[in-house]
Amino acid sequence: MVKAKKVRTNVMFPGEVLNQLRELVPARERSEFIAEATAYKLRMLRQERAIKQAIGAWKDEDHPDLMTDEDYQRWRLELWGGWTDRIERFWQESQAESSDVPAG
Repeated sequence: MVKAKKVRTNVMFPGEVLNQLRELVPARERSEFIAEATAYKLRMLRQERAIKQAIGAWKDEDHPDLMTDEDYQRWRLELWGGWTDRIERFWQESQAESSDVPAG
């Protein structure tokens, strides 16, 4: 597999978000974490754009499983659940590692 070229950039974060990033994500994993989170958000934005552009193309009777906002959110979670599963595993591993470190 060919890796994409990496490019350095400067990004501004709200202080509290940056503090949490530093607290929860090891220093050598932050770039990958930010890149994955950004890629995820971009996929969501493209998906939302496509859905908005398709307004009127779908007929409600053709998609009874997507009639409410809750239906849409459920579908969205099913579609993108793999990424949220990875976040959950990362969180559990981080918690397990921090509980292995003696206090003080």
